[in-house]
Amino acid sequence: MICKVKNTIEKHRMLENIKSVAVGVSGGADSMCLLHLLSRLKEEYGIIIKAVHLNHGIRGNEALRDENAVKEFCQKNDIELLVFHRDIPYLAKEKGLGEEECGRIIRYECFKQAQCDVIATAHTLSDSIETMLFNLLRGTGTKGLCGIPPVRKGNIIRPLIGCTREEIEAYCEENAVSYVTDSTNLTDEYKRNFIRHNIVPLFSEINENYTQNISSAMEILRCENGYIENMAEELLLKSECDGGYKAEFFRAAHQSVRKRAIAKLLNEKMSKSTERRHIDLADKLVIEGNGKIELSKDLYISLSGDIISFQRAKQRTEDWSCDLADNRFVTPYGTYSLTKGTLADIKDRNSIDEDKLSGVLTMTSRRQGDSFYSRKRKNTKSLKKLFNEDKIPEERRGKTAVLRNDDKLVWLEGYGTDGKYLPDEKTNNVLIIKKDG
Repeated sequence: MICKVKNTIEKHRMLENIKSVAVGVSGGADSMCLLHLLSRLKEEYGIIIKAVHLNHGIRGNEALRDENAVKEFCQKNDIELLVFHRDIPYLAKEKGLGEEECGRIIRYECFKQAQCDVIATAHTLSDSIETMLFNLLRGTGTKGLCGIPPVRKGNIIRPLIGCTREEIEAYCEENAVSYVTDSTNLTDEYKRNFIRHNIVPLFSEINENYTQNISSAMEILRCENGYIENMAEELLLKSECDGGYKAEFFRAAHQSVRKRAIAKLLNEKMSKSTERRHIDLADKLVIEGNGKIELSKDLYISLSGDIISFQRAKQRTEDWSCDLADNRFVTPYGTYSLTKGTLADIKDRNSIDEDKLSGVLTMTSRRQGDSFYSRKRKNTKSLKKLFNEDKIPEERRGKTAVLRNDDKLVWLEGYGTDGKYLPDEKTNNVLIIKKDG
């Protein structure tokens, strides 16, 4: 199996000019196998590896068991380990996301903190086949039938993508690599689990080599999908003009390329996920003539003078502001309390260094020009960019509370305290802000 993994690494140039690798480790068979394999190969490839584990606060004692298993393995094998604790259910609710999507976002945020050249995840051929089937049942196009790519965004690699779950479990047994089993993987509560337990095993009754045959099919589809992606990119580049895109180039393109280019535009412009109906509506407009179509409550696509353009619907988000009274802010969208904290609370992301406050505290809606400084990421981003990156729905943005010290942003609901106001070793007085109820 180690030869198969090396072939995958070299075929996709996963470790070319790479010095450090952050390995996502849950404690399960796949990730423990990946960590063990890369620790065996690190000298051959001249890399250092760091294990990254996220305790997502969902499965209680079982999650703590997983964390301890990873710690024990890393200590035994002298592997640097970074452990993160996040309350995914709370964060998902706060951000208006599903727990799975929120967990994925937070997991990659943790990977970034390892500060490595690439991130290695333990996705397998079995995972890829299940993903392809799941997407097929949802009516996907070519892109969704490609399964999980071996390399994504240039810095996410999947060395086990050519290996089946059975091969991985056999490797763990042969090499005495211990692992834990997530109890949620044993039920059919999730659709992917149902596919794994009930549908995929039937394939072997038709063709015992189904895994390699499906793998070959996905490789062909990835190649053809890459060609369509490149053609769509070229179409967008050559059709771009002042005010939008020249429709004549779209009409001259093959339907598959034209629709892919439209999908790329919509993915960039829309605040919510693009659906096939959005693509079909936009494509019909481009082909049939002038007009304007509402794609969502906040976005229109129009064709005028043979130019494709997009317009935002004007949002009627009312500005609001509340003063502090009895250590509480009573806003149109909830009540927030401000209480004295202790030095033990300084790691709470909703804690504020009171000594850094000098003006009047108010709670308001967001304002044009607002920005948020993250001490961990060491960067400042406008709220508009922050909300766009996290796909915060437009209707929620006007309801998001902002604590201000005079006009300066101190705390942002859903993100915590601005880095300039976070407590540190010099802090004497701490305030904690929380939403009541």
